Amino acid sequence: MPCYLFSYHAYGSWMPDRQQGYVRRGQGVLPPDQEKARKYRQAAKQSRVSFDSEVQQLAISELQAAWLHQRCRGHFVATDSTHVHALVSWRDERPWKRIRSGLKSSLTRRLSCELQRQIWFSDGASRKRVRDRRHFEYLVNEYLPSHRGWKWREGEGPFL
Repeated sequence: MPCYLFSYHAYGSWMPDRQQGYVRRGQGVLPPDQEKARKYRQAAKQSRVSFDSEVQQLAISELQAAWLHQRCRGHFVATDSTHVHALVSWRDERPWKRIRSGLKSSLTRRLSCELQRQIWFSDGASRKRVRDRRHFEYLVNEYLPSHRGWKWREGEGPFL
């Protein structure tokens, strides 16, 4: 059964000038780059997005609804002002890209409908396949609960 941690980043929130550096597909984590950040900001279609408490709670609610429609099992959601993590599994052979894209589309539709914004997320989204039970336990017991925003755990409901 495939199990993945999908991460959806708020539009414009992880720019190349972040002190911690930034991630470039295929290149990993790169050091801060002021010039690249300036170019990204110049090309931006809208202002930076930040996920406040309302957006975080809407995201959790929508992921729960989307899992039902997409025949997935949600294990954990962790939010922050800059991103949303969703730990998800499914029983069939659908590719992870289809699941990840479907969840992101659901999030975008719900947030746009409720809060009237066009672009919520940066292009794409990251994914990490859960390797084994130990990795899963680390995610649900340590990594995801350490996030500062709203969280949801299977069988428990939302919490801060």
